Amino acid sequence: MKDKMMMIGVALAWCALPAWADVTTQQSVALDAAGVIKMHGSTLEMTTADKERRDTEFHCEGFMSLLCGNAKTGEIVRLDKDLSWQLRPDKKTYMETAFPTPEERAQAQAKLQETLDKMKQCQQQQTSRPAQKKGDTSDCDLSPPKVDMRQTDEHATIAGHDTRKASVKMSQTCTDKKTGDICEMVYGFDVWLTEEPLEGVGDKRAFTKAYMTKMGLDLNTPQIKDITQQFMAAYAGTLKDMQAKASSLKGYPLRTTFRFIVGGDHCSRGQQSDSDSSPSAGGGGLSGLAGNVGGKLIGGLFAKKNAPAANDSTQGAVAANASPPLPDNYAQVIAFTIETTSVSTGAIAPEQFELPGGWTREYPKAAKNSEYTCPVGSK
Repeated sequence: MKDKMMMIGVALAWCALPAWADVTTQQSVALDAAGVIKMHGSTLEMTTADKERRDTEFHCEGFMSLLCGNAKTGEIVRLDKDLSWQLRPDKKTYMETAFPTPEERAQAQAKLQETLDKMKQCQQQQTSRPAQKKGDTSDCDLSPPKVDMRQTDEHATIAGHDTRKASVKMSQTCTDKKTGDICEMVYGFDVWLTEEPLEGVGDKRAFTKAYMTKMGLDLNTPQIKDITQQFMAAYAGTLKDMQAKASSLKGYPLRTTFRFIVGGDHCSRGQQSDSDSSPSAGGGGLSGLAGNVGGKLIGGLFAKKNAPAANDSTQGAVAANASPPLPDNYAQVIAFTIETTSVSTGAIAPEQFELPGGWTREYPKAAKNSEYTCPVGSK
């Protein structure tokens, strides 16, 4: 009788647990890097309690299509087997990667801490010495970052759900110590959030958390938390400001766009020719920033700043549908959009999480045990 009551109690407890839903998510992705690299693609993601599969397909546009016309990749993550498979459909091959052991996770965290300490040492050495070359950011007085976060009244229907747009902008100016030029760097996120219920979202988050924990990347782990705080210490004030403002935003993101632009009315370096705006031309300010994010490429963008880049019909989906027109005297460095096109909770066939028959296993090349070294000029 006692055993029977125990079995009934276990059965009732099991029934009381929330049912795990299989979740299938489809997303579209578009990227425009300085108008040179334009890509668009899609991702199909299938998730169960202990398995996940992600199939991704990308297409390059314009002349880049000669280099990466169609790229297909896949990955199967098996929490039940403590491994993942990276799939190469074009070659019908796969690579198997075992999850790190506790000892390997500890070694990776120690290595990360060692690299972080070395980076700090390099920064201290760099700030204690005069600039080794013209055009780097030592010729630039950077202002403290400013954060502007607001929820707009703009709505859009995405994946069948009503969403409301929230905008986050972080800006920082660079004042050239020699010329007085003032160039602004603007990082902007637009996020469309839905407050309508989405089945399976909690299940996907639970899987992600379990996977991160197995990989030793749980941000709540004391060692990881300490390393993260050290790495982000320089941005502590900005992050605190963003967290305070973000507390007013509610909902689940169904579309996210990001854009990084550089320029300004008093950024005269941006109005020079391509050859004059390279770091070797001896200027600071924008020319120094251009050297850090692409040198002549960014200088060339500014030389053509009056071209209708943001509204050019030949640009990818990001420029045409996501990015607003550029302000005068600004150039877009990069923009991308990630949008969820559908979320469903139907049952997923178990064979989706198995290796395809007849595929060949590949083995990774031995990784070099490289040590972090200070950049040239910081020693």
